[in-house]
Amino acid sequence: MLKNKFLVIPLLFAVTLGVILSVKTFPKQYTVNLEGVKYQLGTENNHFTEPITIRIDGKLQQSLTGSKTFKGTIDIDDEKIPVPEDQRGLEIMFQDNGGGPIVYSYFENGRPGTYGYGVLYTNSNFSEVTIATFQKDETDLSNRGWTSENGQMITAPAANRTEALKISNELMKDYLKGNSLK
Repeated sequence: MLKNKFLVIPLLFAVTLGVILSVKTFPKQYTVNLEGVKYQLGTENNHFTEPITIRIDGKLQQSLTGSKTFKGTIDIDDEKIPVPEDQRGLEIMFQDNGGGPIVYSYFENGRPGTYGYGVLYTNSNFSEVTIATFQKDETDLSNRGWTSENGQMITAPAANRTEALKISNELMKDYLKGNSLK
């Protein structure tokens, strides 16, 4: 009888640990529609703000090591993405700084291609998101990038630039390392 107790306790512990790990790593479905704003950073650019809707549909999975991967789609009103409609599925692997590069991989006319849209930052349940969108460099039109001084952002939920900046600074705090967007 004493022998059975020594077997039951480790077995209960192993089962409990297995249930906790499977719940933690099981992919979670998110389907959200958020109203936000598209705006340009820099105090001299505070006149550039326009309303926008972001639709996110996909699954977020966390590994045993804590890394997160999103598989699904992100649609943003009026954004021109030069990727065939039927190939806009994403796999976003979030980095340690909280950001996940939005990169589309596709085939067109038998040739592979990629298109980098920006970097996504989100809270744990996609109820707040901000995207640092890549823009063409005026001096080198083949180069696309983003800067914290004058880059473009899409943030939701937000009704104005002030609300959007607050959310962006919070979601990007690990990336910004004590600095703030203006």
